[in-house]
Amino acid sequence: MEQKDVVNVLRHYRHDVLNHIQLINGYIAMGKMEKAHSLIDDLVRQAKNESHVSNLNMNRFAEEILTFNWYPHAFFLSFEVVSSSNDWSKWEEVIVSFFKAMMALFDTYAVTGEDQQVFVMINDINGKGLEIDFHGTLSTDGKWHEDIRKIKVTYAHNLTQFEWNESECYVKFNVE
Repeated sequence: MEQKDVVNVLRHYRHDVLNHIQLINGYIAMGKMEKAHSLIDDLVRQAKNESHVSNLNMNRFAEEILTFNWYPHAFFLSFEVVSSSNDWSKWEEVIVSFFKAMMALFDTYAVTGEDQQVFVMINDINGKGLEIDFHGTLSTDGKWHEDIRKIKVTYAHNLTQFEWNESECYVKFNVE
């Protein structure tokens, strides 16, 4: 990583940390201790997930998912890692490709200005893979059906479930 990249990463990280500290201070100042504790618990849970995703031996995927919310998107991304394995490197290329395809799909069709959420679960409970769950509003006009078809064809060997309607989209993607 070049020095310029390191400085940029630290700038984004510092910005996020300061925002969280200001929120906690705000809750404490208003006497809302339960909200302050809840936010602290969320931050601890997030830090643990960031540590888990960083330890999967998929550096490109970790970079994609850890920096995703630093850039403008029509939705907020959260994730959780439930894996006893520390080496997913063998599947990194297909996972990064699929992740980018799904995020581009949601960026294209999620209706902006509404509360949109995407949750990604990385797990090895019933085989290794990702579960991607979108909640919000999708504009399924235009090329939506064609774009879905392309994703289904491209990742046919890995997709085990793909369900959607105008307010939800759930995809299960297995690599093993």
